[in-house]
Amino acid sequence: MKVQEKLKINFKGIKNNFKFQVIILITNTSSKSFKKEILGRGFVDWIAFACEGLDVKAKKYNDENILEFVKSQADDSFDYTIVLLDNIPLITKDTITNICEYCKYKNIQLCKLPVGYVFNNEYLSKAETPQVDSVYSQDLESFYIVENKKQFKFAEDVLQDRVNSFHISNGVEIKKPSSVYIEPEVDIDKGVVIYPNNSLKGKTVISQNVILKENNVIEQSKIGKECCLSGSVVEGSILANGVYVSSFCEIKNSLVGENCLIGSSCKIYNYHLTAGSKLKANEVLGEEDDSNNRVGESRKDL
Repeated sequence: MKVQEKLKINFKGIKNNFKFQVIILITNTSSKSFKKEILGRGFVDWIAFACEGLDVKAKKYNDENILEFVKSQADDSFDYTIVLLDNIPLITKDTITNICEYCKYKNIQLCKLPVGYVFNNEYLSKAETPQVDSVYSQDLESFYIVENKKQFKFAEDVLQDRVNSFHISNGVEIKKPSSVYIEPEVDIDKGVVIYPNNSLKGKTVISQNVILKENNVIEQSKIGKECCLSGSVVEGSILANGVYVSSFCEIKNSLVGENCLIGSSCKIYNYHLTAGSKLKANEVLGEEDDSNNRVGESRKDL
């Protein structure tokens, strides 16, 4: 239910063209803490994604006076400034939308969020200190604070569930979602079947009717239509339509033509395998070059 419905707000005569900016405060973390990144995307990037459509900037913050800090960063061309900490990666677009609606319809001076604030920029320019005249307390999961490994694991599970649920709703069959790792930049077409323990990373594309059997790792690659992969590693490569890859293979920085059949434990490095090729088990094509890491170059040809 929309926030305005909960508040029984009358829409007549209400100004709707308020402009919002968002400041994400980057706080210090100790050297022993976890990296602020989930599913290959930084906490700040998750928050910025939720604020899509608004003006967003991230600023380092060292426990300064929050009011003075916001005054120094706020842009007068905006009506409101939303201030968020960088440790709430679960915040959603719906929550940001509801916050904007809540503040503009209540015409707040200063709104306290579960983690953060919303300032009315008109009052920032005044000498007196604005008073908290409203509290936003909805969508508490969006403001879940991640400061330790236990909280990190919970947030990772939530975000992975959101990503997997998105793909399932678009016609992807995931046999055991809790065991499948999919980063948010991965594109998956409908009709794809993903078995347990697959890991899909980077700007990977999985085309229609692909079958990913157990234990594949695919990174920064494109897999063509009606391919089938089983327990193999594919990095920085393009597989054309109808390719079958058996277990324990490695394909890196390579182009595999249509309807190729690759036997188990084959290695293909920096190589163009022509269409219709059939490799027996344990064949090695090309040479792996660790000093020339071209992972991701295949995306230029997508």
